[in-house]
Amino acid sequence: MQARRSFTISLMLLVAGSIGTPPASGQDDDKVDYLTQVKPILETFCYECHGEDRSRREADLRLDVKELAFKDLGGFPNIAPGDPADSEIYIRVSSEFLEMRMPPYEAGTQLTEEQIETIRLWILQGAEWPEAADEAEGDG
Repeated sequence: MQARRSFTISLMLLVAGSIGTPPASGQDDDKVDYLTQVKPILETFCYECHGEDRSRREADLRLDVKELAFKDLGGFPNIAPGDPADSEIYIRVSSEFLEMRMPPYEAGTQLTEEQIETIRLWILQGAEWPEAADEAEGDG
């Protein structure tokens, strides 16, 4: 009888301890929507230097057109769906090193931790980008 009671109490504690435990991977979080969550971040912080205006474009990188945003950057992907750690965009916005971080320190604006996490989760969840979301067709 004592053994059964100990087992029952142990089982109850185990079940009670697991209730409300967040998922470990982050993939089970609510789906991040490109149009309402990611695109506004890119518009606010990235398009000025990585948008349609060729005269202001830096590093020959566009983030406003899907095909160009996902392009290979000479051996490493800008956006690697499912793998934020291999995605240059995430590496740059989350970098601890000011000389590497985007937007540049000189711009005077930085992404919040929440915005960085939104980008990380979006990439982790597959970086879905609806075709209709492109603002302009690539002028390269």
